[in-house]
Amino acid sequence: MESAVPHCQFLNALFPNVLRFLVPALLLLIFLAPIAQAGDTARIQLLGFSKDGSRFAFEQYGVQDGSGFPYSEIFILDVAKDSWVKPSPFRRQDEVDDSQGYDEEALLAAARAENRAVAQPHLRTSGIAGKGLTVGHNPHSELNSNPHRMVVNPLDMMPPADDPLELQLSEYPMSSGDCASYGAETKGFKLTLTYHGKTRVLNNDTKVPSSRNCPLRYRIERIVTHFPNEAPPVFAVLIQMESHGFEGPDRRYLAITGQL
Repeated sequence: MESAVPHCQFLNALFPNVLRFLVPALLLLIFLAPIAQAGDTARIQLLGFSKDGSRFAFEQYGVQDGSGFPYSEIFILDVAKDSWVKPSPFRRQDEVDDSQGYDEEALLAAARAENRAVAQPHLRTSGIAGKGLTVGHNPHSELNSNPHRMVVNPLDMMPPADDPLELQLSEYPMSSGDCASYGAETKGFKLTLTYHGKTRVLNNDTKVPSSRNCPLRYRIERIVTHFPNEAPPVFAVLIQMESHGFEGPDRRYLAITGQL
């Protein structure tokens, strides 16, 4: 049996100019497709609770889409009030001249170190001591989990020594500033916590804060608990938010804290 003519030779024989234009066009589409959806996802480092559970801190950091500028943001929260402890948050973004080369990890490490140096005295004053345990975690890369519901044991004990804790998040359309002019369909969210048979509302947006930068969707990313020896147990819920970005949706974090 004679060997078959390769497909590319067959096409070229019939349409001599097709491959010459088709291949570059396909390569261009492959190159552009991920860029159209690109954005940046902040990484997170939990700095934890103070020993007495009155304060909670975390850092989000990464490299901004579009500009390539490294950034770091450190938040200290009053747990009972669920509010920032001034002068927190500490925000740093370094503009980069890449004409002499560009080492992303080195630049990011430098920005983080500078921001931590500014925040460190306030972290110390707040007594941040790395306390707390992540009892539930749902990253955006986990595709088979429910981004809007999380049920956990607030204590890591077997058998469980406490009732389960349930978080429920719902999203709803909510206009935000000039976001509609960018084509952004912005949303607010409601978050409830059910524990010991009682449900309470942790967040229920009536307007979208401008600091969220045109939020598109939300997910429950993790919950951290801490049981101090001589104070009420506390929690911190991290909400991952997708917002309108330069090259696509950017992912950032919101923290909601309180006593159990």
